[in-house]
Amino acid sequence: MARGWDWGGLIVCLCFASFFLGLVVLMPVMLSLYGSPSSPSFSIDLFDNQAFNMARAEGSPKNLTIHFHLKLKNENSAIGLHYPDPFKITFSYFPNVSMLVNLAEYKVDSFYQGNGKTKHVSDLVETNGMPTVLEGTDMVAFRVDLVGTYRYKKVGTKRHKVEVGCVVGVNYTTSQKMQTGFIRLAQPGLDSQLKPPSNDDYGAY
Repeated sequence: MARGWDWGGLIVCLCFASFFLGLVVLMPVMLSLYGSPSSPSFSIDLFDNQAFNMARAEGSPKNLTIHFHLKLKNENSAIGLHYPDPFKITFSYFPNVSMLVNLAEYKVDSFYQGNGKTKHVSDLVETNGMPTVLEGTDMVAFRVDLVGTYRYKKVGTKRHKVEVGCVVGVNYTTSQKMQTGFIRLAQPGLDSQLKPPSNDDYGAY
């Protein structure tokens, strides 16, 4: 007499095989999402849709209104980000290659950013003076620096400090920008070393 199939045992084996296969497939994906999360990215559009004349005539204002649009993007599709401290944005300019002059500062309050979300900050700031051209050129070389902290929404994670910046060139006579649209804020280059070091209000990380 032939033995019948052990259907119960076969089903159990198939369930275990499916579970194991699922782990094999999902583990690399989960590790890529949670194991090595990405840092947030920042980009800025300076003087967006702003018409102004940089050239100063007699009796003209002694300061400048800077319109800006900042984008802060969480590059992680599976992890939220906390920004526990206010972001500080500094607007400066280069009168020459060895000097950087502060024009204005702006702060973005602390906030939480969901998975893969982008935060937009569009505002204007008044400068404490008028910039001059970069020596030997007809351009004003604006510098934008952003300093702050962020923390992944994971148990036991620490704060990470972010310090990024970019340079935006504007023709002094025509007010035409050398770069259009959003410019990515990257890790500071050699030009950022011209600035005196700021006080570290965040402590150790």
